[in-house]
Amino acid sequence: MIRFFSSKILFVLLLSQFINADKIPELYKFIDTNGQYFLTVIKEDGSKYEEDPKAFKDRLKAIWEPMVDVGVVSRLILTPKIYSLATEEQKKLFEETTKKLLLDAYVTTLLEFDNYQIETDEEIKVNKKTFEVSMNFYSDSSSFVTKFIVYKNKNNEFRIVNIIIDGVNLGLIFRNQFQDTYLESNSNLDDAIESWKPTTF
Repeated sequence: MIRFFSSKILFVLLLSQFINADKIPELYKFIDTNGQYFLTVIKEDGSKYEEDPKAFKDRLKAIWEPMVDVGVVSRLILTPKIYSLATEEQKKLFEETTKKLLLDAYVTTLLEFDNYQIETDEEIKVNKKTFEVSMNFYSDSSSFVTKFIVYKNKNNEFRIVNIIIDGVNLGLIFRNQFQDTYLESNSNLDDAIESWKPTTF
C-alpha cells in the first residue's frame, strides 16, 4: 500500500493537472529572481563556455542546485520499481548523474537564446500538491515558454521537480529514455547509469 501511494504521488508530480490559478508572491520571487540571475550569467559569461565549460557550469550550478529537489526528480526518472531495487550507493550516483544532465540540458537550451529577455507569470497554476510557474522567453523575432513544476518539501521550501521547455517535458523524456537504456543494459542498473546519455531536442 505504501509503495502504491508513493508511486501515485510521484505520478501526480510528473503529470499534474492544475485546477486553478493564483498569485503566490514567494513562489513567483523564487522562480523569477533565480531565473533572471541565471539568464544574466549566461548573457555575461556564455561566450566563455567553450574555453572553460567547468567554471561556467559551476557558477550556474550554484544557482541551480538549491532550486531543484534532485531526489524526487531521480525517483520520477527511475520509476518506483527500479528505485526500490537500487542500493543507496546507486541512488546517490543516479542523483548526481541526474543533477548534471538536467543542468546540461537547460544550459544548452538557454545558450542558444542569449539575446532573450524573460518575464515570469504572476498567475501560478495550483494543484493540491504542485504548482506550475510559467516563464516567458522573448526576443524581437520569437518567443517560447518554460514551465517549472514545483512542490513544497517537508521543510516547507519550494523546489523544482520538473521542467517543460517549449512543450518538451524533460521529466517524461528522461524517464522514457532511461527505461530504454535500462532494458538495453539487461536491467543492470550500474551499466544503465554509466551509459545513460539522454537527448532532449
